[in-house]
Amino acid sequence: MAVLRGWRFVAFVSCLVGAVGFTLYPVIVDPMMNTEKYKSLQEYSKIKRDELQHRNIK
Repeated sequence: MAVLRGWRFVAFVSCLVGAVGFTLYPVIVDPMMNTEKYKSLQEYSKIKRDELQHRNIK
């Protein structure tokens, strides 16, 4: 197995950090910065509990 030293080690670690950041951005960072878009999506997809309950249970 090759030993990474110097600039190769820095490049390897940078690629790992970049891949993790690239993966987590749409999941964590974007919803925190653009809340209006995600609030509207949440309102659209909310379950209306009154419509799901049986008439006899109310």
